[in-house]
Amino acid sequence: MMLKIFHNELDASEFAEHFYTCLLTEWIAVREQYPQARLYKGTICVQNDITPKTKLDAWALKDVTGDYQVLCHAGTPLAFGIIAAVISVGVAVYTYMNMPEMNAPQDIAGSPNNSLAQRQNKHRVNERAPDIYGKRKVVPDLISTVYRYYEGSVQVEECLLSIGTGSFAINEDMINEGETPINTIDGASISIYEPGQSTISPNPQIQIGSVFDKLQIVTKQVSAIDGKQTLLSPNSARISTRSVTVNSPNEISVPSDTINESGREWNDDFGAWVDYKIEGSVDFSYKFTAGEKVTISNAIYGTVEDIRLSGNTNVAMDGVLTIATSIDVVNPDNYKRVRIASLLINDPVSGALDLAGEYDVASITKSGSSGAYFYEVTLSDSFAATNPSFSLLTEDAVALTASVLTGNSNNVDLSGTYTVASTNGGVLKLVNPVATNADWGKVDSLTAAQKQQFLSRQIVIKGSKDNFIGWYYAGSKDSTGFILNFLAQNGIYDGDDSRQVTIEVEYQMVVDGVPTGQIYRYGDVMQGVANNRNPIGITLRKDLPQAGQFRFRVKRENDNGDSASLIDDVVFESAYSYYETKKSVYEHDTIVRLRRMAIGSGTNASELNMIAHRKLDTIGGFLPTSDFADIAIAMALDPYIGRMDATEVDNQSFYDISNEIAVYFGTDKACEFNYTFDDKYASYQEMIFTVAEAVFCTARREGGLHYFSFERETPNSLALFNHRNIAPESMVVTEFFGIQDNYDGIEFKWRDPSDNYSEAIVRLPDDLRTNYKTIDSCGVTSHIQAHFLAHRAWNKLRYNRKAIEFTAYGEGDLVTRMDRIAVVDSTVPILCSGQIEQQDNTILTLDYPVELDAGKNYVIHLQLKNSTVDVIEIVGQIGDYQIELARIPMMALVTSGVTHAVFNIAEATEVEADVYLVSEKSGKGIFESTISAMSYDRRYYPNDKDYINGLIA
Repeated sequence: MMLKIFHNELDASEFAEHFYTCLLTEWIAVREQYPQARLYKGTICVQNDITPKTKLDAWALKDVTGDYQVLCHAGTPLAFGIIAAVISVGVAVYTYMNMPEMNAPQDIAGSPNNSLAQRQNKHRVNERAPDIYGKRKVVPDLISTVYRYYEGSVQVEECLLSIGTGSFAINEDMINEGETPINTIDGASISIYEPGQSTISPNPQIQIGSVFDKLQIVTKQVSAIDGKQTLLSPNSARISTRSVTVNSPNEISVPSDTINESGREWNDDFGAWVDYKIEGSVDFSYKFTAGEKVTISNAIYGTVEDIRLSGNTNVAMDGVLTIATSIDVVNPDNYKRVRIASLLINDPVSGALDLAGEYDVASITKSGSSGAYFYEVTLSDSFAATNPSFSLLTEDAVALTASVLTGNSNNVDLSGTYTVASTNGGVLKLVNPVATNADWGKVDSLTAAQKQQFLSRQIVIKGSKDNFIGWYYAGSKDSTGFILNFLAQNGIYDGDDSRQVTIEVEYQMVVDGVPTGQIYRYGDVMQGVANNRNPIGITLRKDLPQAGQFRFRVKRENDNGDSASLIDDVVFESAYSYYETKKSVYEHDTIVRLRRMAIGSGTNASELNMIAHRKLDTIGGFLPTSDFADIAIAMALDPYIGRMDATEVDNQSFYDISNEIAVYFGTDKACEFNYTFDDKYASYQEMIFTVAEAVFCTARREGGLHYFSFERETPNSLALFNHRNIAPESMVVTEFFGIQDNYDGIEFKWRDPSDNYSEAIVRLPDDLRTNYKTIDSCGVTSHIQAHFLAHRAWNKLRYNRKAIEFTAYGEGDLVTRMDRIAVVDSTVPILCSGQIEQQDNTILTLDYPVELDAGKNYVIHLQLKNSTVDVIEIVGQIGDYQIELARIPMMALVTSGVTHAVFNIAEATEVEADVYLVSEKSGKGIFESTISAMSYDRRYYPNDKDYINGLIA
């Protein structure tokens, strides 16, 4: 009896031999010197490792006989060095492991194609471009910032989107905004470009609306502009107060505790309305500074109000206006000024002229009778200086005027625009106001009654300064221009009169963070419409003098007064920097350019969607396809997904399997796969197994070739596992007395194309259960396919009565999910199982003695080297270690080398008693796999023929 001890695993020639009488004594001596040593019976391999684990195991070595070997530095049971022979398993097979969960991690922005809610076009920065296979409802991804601008007060937005990788067949009648066909939306334009096609190509794949003949711009929105900044008029700094006193020659004062606001409010304590007032000291120095212009309004001593005077008007070139109106004005000649809000003339030579303005009046003559009066208003000689448009008149004209008579001579009107001399708390002094308004010379002659009446007037004193919004910094080294959007949400008008808002922007280049060079100015006008509350928008778009970062600020240039009926609020809605794109061709993706009326209040596009069918290389050419064979081949050969060479993909086997599945189920629908892969972390193995799972297959790689294996009812097992290729004490068998986890049904979810690709559910056995096992499918868009998959899942759930888990040695590499295997249950007494030592035609020599009952029939399960299990009837027993078969095995058995063919002998009535389907497999170490399997049952598959039998359509 020989013990061979290897001291150097890297050199098999370094060993010592000992003849032993007690193996236990020799083993203890070796183990004391080499604590990591391991003991092997026969050839060194994992299966022959008999290193004692317990004292009882060690004590058993006392009486053993035969030859043994020791590795002194083996370490773990797996790391026994290069001299350990590789287990021969007949063929090298690579299998994809367990069905993956295709749910992306929470930090992933998934494609809206796979969403059931909030299907909106969105940015998915640094995420995976959608890989769409088959036919899908597609909600393209935004690949550039959506920007907005106004065309004729209509807000328009432009988008650049990606449908996904590859080429697609797209029905232009099925391109929608939400549920509305895009070709029915006024003003909408869309162009779709195939991979490699320029985004300004005159011949895009699809074009609806106007053509895109300019390269798209790349914009970056200025986040500091959020649509809440209101453009203040130049005189927005104001004080509105009562109890004002005017002192000659230039002083305005307000006492402390002036009532600045009063009104009524509801008081819960009293359950009634109560009057309230807000008192506070007016501080002019807080609002105004010396040298600034201020405008004073309603500072009138007297009781005669201004009169609105509107009607048809004869306009003479010499400044005489004859107004026809039904308004009866008492003593009109007392009014010394007229404020014309609207007077539009269409001159035959000069064209359209606007004669609006505030004019001094020389005289007003009244004629006519009740209901039909005529007022001849003679403007002072300065009328042409007030509005130079008067000088452009070439003939008298007739027009409609809207005006107000002001400056009644019975009043002392101190209103006007003046320069501030100084401010001190509640005292404001002006610079020589009488030079601007002669009525200041009458202050000393005011009566006590006039002064008392004046104290009750609400006087408005407004500043006259530039109210810029900004500076804002924007842009990058590439920026070549800016887009600024402004909106008057409620229109721009004063009752029956239209108004304007003039906007000016100042901008300057920024170099290394420092404003540098000239400040440029640019402006435009927002024109309102009388009595019209429709929103009015305007866009200021300007190229920069050079590319780079810049800063800008905006202001409102004009003031439309304080009329109670005036509507002219304008907000700074949004701002963008931009540059023309440097990328006009997308090599791999199908690109969409879209122009349409802006939707919603945000900056993201809404739901542009379409039905797209991915084109792939097929047997018939480059065509749209949903056949999993075309898809699996394309994925395997894709240089960014499978990265396989054409020699590694068994194309014909994929098409053969596809045909087999179609024939087996009776419909091509069972072969379809329609899904969007959007998870950048998803591996090719996960993706290909997702495809395989949807079409009843497992993905495999054998002999260097990648192919699918179709799961169906079969009489043959792929591999046989017994104590020779199962790790000792690793088997766990579970018997089920009822359905696992108390499930009472299956809830299978899929996508229904006939219902806008919404989620559809197949519930089995009916809709009345309370504890369904939910299965979320990927790529299933056919009711027929969902029917087959759901019934298989339900049948496996209700007919599975046994589960087994064990650690397999090398043969475990031969199998994967849904493979049928034969397993010898070592947890219960067995008849005989082991390895074949020798084959002589139909005579087999076993490595384990067997005693067969002559009155019973037996079969032997033999593992063949082509990854199948052969079941043969035993016709007789020749000796303790030999039996005779009814026929020779289908292949010669492996009886030499490290691993021999394994066998299991059972009674003929138990041919399928130990047959299982692999449900999970995971690698455990070198030549070891953990296999979980469920019992095999023919009842898993009876519904596979429901379509052929006419039970579903």
